[in-house]
Amino acid sequence: MTLARRASWTLLAVVYLLAMFPDFFSPAPPTRQFRDFPYAPPGRHADAPVAWLARGEPYRWLGLVPASTRLFTVQGSGSVFLLGSDEFGRDWYSQLCHGASVSLLLAPAAAMFSLILAMTLGAWAGYRGGLVDSFVMRASELFVLLPWFYVLVALRAALPLTMNGPATLLTMFALLGVLGCAAPARLFRGLVLTIRTREFVVAAQSSGASGVHIFRSHVLPQLLPTAWTQFLLTLPAFIIAEVTLSFLGLGVADPMPTWGSMLVPLQQYVVLTSYPWMFAPAVAIIAVCAALQIVATRRS
Repeated sequence: MTLARRASWTLLAVVYLLAMFPDFFSPAPPTRQFRDFPYAPPGRHADAPVAWLARGEPYRWLGLVPASTRLFTVQGSGSVFLLGSDEFGRDWYSQLCHGASVSLLLAPAAAMFSLILAMTLGAWAGYRGGLVDSFVMRASELFVLLPWFYVLVALRAALPLTMNGPATLLTMFALLGVLGCAAPARLFRGLVLTIRTREFVVAAQSSGASGVHIFRSHVLPQLLPTAWTQFLLTLPAFIIAEVTLSFLGLGVADPMPTWGSMLVPLQQYVVLTSYPWMFAPAVAIIAVCAALQIVATRRS
């Protein structure tokens, strides 16, 4: 494994650990406002004492188990901002951790759903052929020809903007998954057409093996390596799609932060030029997408 791939896997492991347990790693809830410290630069303010592995504001592990222990917290009237604060004095690092929970967990879920749907439709079309193959291919051609991101924006904009958090997440999950499955479905259909003519598949058919057994034992194992690479290659597109929707105000609504909504303050010139720590979500997006591209590339 090259140094770049090792560093990329390390970065992804750290970022996804923060995304899964944002409350533990952040010193305060993302909505807590320190009104005395608007646009505070990174660092410790008002000589705030820092306590490690201490009790802080309560939260729930994975949204289920009640807990209050945080990696570090501030006791007293001061505050510590690892990445500065925004205009309301909210800790930018805490927002970044909680934003990763949406941007980096929703996108892989949608990508996995899209990939499973693409494998199912593509393998079904390639293995059965006939009318099934024609129907799947014509439908996929329609989705491929359409500018799927603009269709996604139009469909999301047509839905009520007052949807609650879970409903919004589920809707975005379904839209991203369905609209993104067309091109991978055609890829898997072509692979199945090739695999079904190989000697070991023909031999299994000649011995009387059922279609389900042949697919599970001989066809599916041949598809999994391609599926994994396809998952890693398409994941950045799903992340960017979710980030863009949130940036446009069509994603998860406040007060739940996402990396896309955290980019909105950068539209203001004064923020763009005076507070460089506000670029943290943009740097995180670029770093994660670059790392995914590196780990998806096979070593030659």
